[in-house]
Amino acid sequence: MHHQDRLVLLTNDDGVRAEGLLALKEALSGWGRVFVVAPAEENSAVSQALTIHRPLRTFKVAEDHYALTGTPADCVIFALRKLLPRLPDLVVSGINHGPNLGDDIIYSGTVAGAREAVIHRIPAAAASSVGSQGEFNFGPASGFVRRIIDELFPFPEGTFLNINIPEGNPVAYRFTRQGSKAAEGSIEEKRDPRGRSYYWIARDESEWTVEADTDFEAIRAGEVSVTPLQRDQTDYSSLASYKKHRGESCLNRG
Repeated sequence: MHHQDRLVLLTNDDGVRAEGLLALKEALSGWGRVFVVAPAEENSAVSQALTIHRPLRTFKVAEDHYALTGTPADCVIFALRKLLPRLPDLVVSGINHGPNLGDDIIYSGTVAGAREAVIHRIPAAAASSVGSQGEFNFGPASGFVRRIIDELFPFPEGTFLNINIPEGNPVAYRFTRQGSKAAEGSIEEKRDPRGRSYYWIARDESEWTVEADTDFEAIRAGEVSVTPLQRDQTDYSSLASYKKHRGESCLNRG
């Protein structure tokens, strides 16, 4: 398919005017026609939530660029079912301002945007930045996402890519598995002017578990991490074990 015939949908969870989203839009403009449908406001850590108890509203930001008063998953569904002239060839979510490594992919609205696309049988990737709390240069990061898409597209059916890009100017990427962390954190209790308690989930103080072949290890080495994730979350090894225990047959895909 010629690039002029390709259609790509971009979304994120940082909001419709986020720097990482705009950089990705520019980097992919030569890959195909780019549509953006992104949350009107930040929707970090909403995972794959859908808005079902209030109406959604949309407004046009620029040509082929729209904001939706919903979550990243809402944005993908709205684009596919209502806005786009046809189903896109690719959905990319990001570039998130902050990492989505290891167990954090469960919470991530960025990753959920890509996962929602795969549920609709559309190839997808999520991209996130890994850096300090200060500024991040999304120019090289967006160029690296474009490089990965050029080299790896089309992706296997049912699989989407979780891409994490360290700060600086990385020159290589490696394929990784999802890592894990030792979860730590706290709840902060405060008082409102009427003396009633309210609570904040405090800063995540979890520690990375830097094991071989993990996304954490790649980032520690200054390389881009590319983790293939799958829509099917079945633990086939355990399924086979349980079925064997009961004398049932099982197709082991693990």
